[in-house]
Amino acid sequence: MRSVTVVTPTSSLGGRRFEPQAELTLHDLAQTAAATLPGAPDDVVLIPEMPSPLGLPDFIALAGGEDWLRARSIAGVQPVLAEADCSVLATLHPGRALALETVAQKIGWSLAALNPVLARLEKVGAVERSLGGAYRVNAALVPSGSVFALEAKMKDWQKAIFQGRAYRTWANNYVVLLGDVGPVAERRAAEQVTIDGAGLYTASGWIVKPRARRPASAKRLRGFEHLYAATASSVPTL
Repeated sequence: MRSVTVVTPTSSLGGRRFEPQAELTLHDLAQTAAATLPGAPDDVVLIPEMPSPLGLPDFIALAGGEDWLRARSIAGVQPVLAEADCSVLATLHPGRALALETVAQKIGWSLAALNPVLARLEKVGAVERSLGGAYRVNAALVPSGSVFALEAKMKDWQKAIFQGRAYRTWANNYVVLLGDVGPVAERRAAEQVTIDGAGLYTASGWIVKPRARRPASAKRLRGFEHLYAATASSVPTL
């Protein structure tokens, strides 16, 4: 079983934070679930209440992404969180420079709209411009690994699935951490989760194990940048 490092982000989306109460008992399940998620055999980073591109998941787990996280930190580039910036970055390649016109055509922007975005990204080191005026993305900003959103609920598995479906617009998938709801509710939850290819985990272990699907490149990149932003301003939980 892989080891799990829990880090707590110091940033917040504001408003009411998650107050565990009865769900506190489910939080211990997050670490055991994260340790056995699909992905490379690297250790797992687990982040509670990480501000994300959409919502505030109870937990985010990064599996098989330690090398990326290390390289991303060494790069020294501030987190790129704007949706438009991530759309541009996701179009570029680290090893093959693209002409300005090609990038504009790929994302459907005018050159007038694209120029200031690329200039800003070049200034912060997120992209590099060749002598011929073509652009490539900083290799450290290319995501690697799988990100799973974990949502803990004592009873309301329908709400957990609804939230999970929103999170997986940018994450690889979601996992419901479910309390003791009885066999009928557990079976119904498992059926819905299976349809999504997502995960269901209880005190008994995996009821349904998730698949690592792949969201749209720009949304995936933006999710990873939020993850980096959280870990760059986080402290390990001892």
